[in-house]
Amino acid sequence: MIHPVRLVALCAIGLALFSAGCVSSRTETKKDLTVLQPGVAREAVIYELGNPVTSTKSRAGLPVDVFIFVQGTAPSKKVPRPVEPEQADAVEIFALLERSGHSPTALLVGKKLTLQVNYDAEERVTDTVLLRMED
Repeated sequence: MIHPVRLVALCAIGLALFSAGCVSSRTETKKDLTVLQPGVAREAVIYELGNPVTSTKSRAGLPVDVFIFVQGTAPSKKVPRPVEPEQADAVEIFALLERSGHSPTALLVGKKLTLQVNYDAEERVTDTVLLRMED
């Protein structure tokens, strides 16, 4: 027969190990940002990134979605490119990192991203705008 103190200690250790496993399993999974390439169907974007925070129409009446998520620990293959002229420096930085052998997606791991995805009349991605990136 197991002594009651040992039983309580074993239960406490088991609970601590179980809790540690649960906490470590809560890490964010990577999002496959290749779904943000032009021509990808809106359903595929929503499947990968989850439901958008907002879904509206542009002035031209075309669908626009905004997504907020934390990029996970495994880097994806593509990074959404800023499309606004004032963000041109970011594009140059990404290009330099790619040429030097460093993945720009490594910069996104653990970051909270806010992305605007614009679609055409057939609900296919036309472009993606990185609205915000936070630690």
